[in-house]
Amino acid sequence: MTKDPISFYKPEQVIFHDDGREERLLEFIRAHAGYHEMQGNPERILAAIDEYGRTTDFLMNVGIEKGKIVAQDLIPKLQPDLMVEIGGYVGYSTLLFGAALKKTSGRKYLSLEASSKFAAISSALVELAELDDIVEIRVGPCRESLRKLRQEYSTGAVDGFFIDHAKREYVNDLKLCEELGLIGPGTTVIADNVISPGVPDYLEYVQSTTSQKVIKMQQEQDSFDIKVMANKSFGNPYLVYENTLIDSFEPTGEPDSLEVSTCVRIESH
Repeated sequence: MTKDPISFYKPEQVIFHDDGREERLLEFIRAHAGYHEMQGNPERILAAIDEYGRTTDFLMNVGIEKGKIVAQDLIPKLQPDLMVEIGGYVGYSTLLFGAALKKTSGRKYLSLEASSKFAAISSALVELAELDDIVEIRVGPCRESLRKLRQEYSTGAVDGFFIDHAKREYVNDLKLCEELGLIGPGTTVIADNVISPGVPDYLEYVQSTTSQKVIKMQQEQDSFDIKVMANKSFGNPYLVYENTLIDSFEPTGEPDSLEVSTCVRIESH
């Protein structure tokens, strides 16, 4: 795996988002010399986002390196019909993976984003890319959106998930997807940033055996505070994942990896 220093984003600082840089990104794109060539062209929009990240402000996107792995390798291989991302930010992964899904004749790329501000920027870029026929952006708390998704699709599992939101929520929200039946045999879950900044509790969970997960779930239930019941999920320990760690880089050049977990079966109780 090699990396090109010319393509590095600005370094991540203590404050790295929600300080006006996202709005400035949209202004940068709209004022760009190549703006008219971006109409219906996700690749040119992505190149402009990367240009902004290199020259102006760091952006917490999946980036070129990891993005290529998902868009060029995983999505064509998996051929998902419905793919859901948890954490859309300003739409980099939405554009990249939505376009990849469209090329493989997928039906819908659903982006769940908690921030109405970020979702508005993402929506503007999706419209510019002319991907609004396949991409849908939903605004609101992640867990509410996941429950609504289950209500709309009353049966069956989602083909693919891309998880890239608050790292402390990875495990709890994955477990909610399991409880809702949104994950089943054939579902592939791709988790970003598992090394930088890292999600050790997530890696431990998806890599654990059924017996290990059952024991830990019983321990958690025995010590659980009912006051926070609404925000806690215990998952389905009987779902078995095959896991692959794919090494790559952050947009800044920092080493990072994707964890690709495919549910292969449900073990009997």
